[in-house]
Amino acid sequence: MPTRSPDLQHLIDVTQRTIAARVSSTDAASAACQRIFAALETPGPQQSPSRLETPPACAHLRNAIEGAAAAAAPARELAEAFAAIEPRLRWQRRPGAEQVPGNFADGHANATIVGEGGLEARDDVRIGVSLMAPDIQYPDHRHPPEELYAVLSPGHWRQEARPWHEPGIGGVVYNQPNVIHAMRSTQQPLLAIWCLWQGS
Repeated sequence: MPTRSPDLQHLIDVTQRTIAARVSSTDAASAACQRIFAALETPGPQQSPSRLETPPACAHLRNAIEGAAAAAAPARELAEAFAAIEPRLRWQRRPGAEQVPGNFADGHANATIVGEGGLEARDDVRIGVSLMAPDIQYPDHRHPPEELYAVLSPGHWRQEARPWHEPGIGGVVYNQPNVIHAMRSTQQPLLAIWCLWQGS
């Protein structure tokens, strides 16, 4: 059986605690959390993704991590756990970012932590991180897997035509399958860890 590195296991554990602390035990977000982290109890093959050219948005990464590390637990612990594995991640732009109007292409970066291109290969769960420079909006998008975000910064979030809302540092956002959603940063960079359930 594959062996997971202690720092990756710690990140997974703290991500689970952060999300579980903010969702009701009876709602869909809680069920998604249980599915995702039950699957992750069995490690997948470990990988070492090659580093690519760092997107310009990563210039804001240190400030984003420091802001989260100054917050209360468990967001502080999650920021510290993420900082420990970040040097091993491969940051890149979203495919097709150049076609989005404005400065989105240079204003955002994503990295996979678990899943294809990440530190652990698997196809049932994908965990990653999104970073946006100040005053950037991630465009409306949708995908079949349901999704949980552990939010590590100020920022606004929206689903369908509903109003924007701010979950706050340590907050959780749940996106049901195929819901149209978007996020935008404030005058500070936006940082969030996301978990996608891709299993059956």
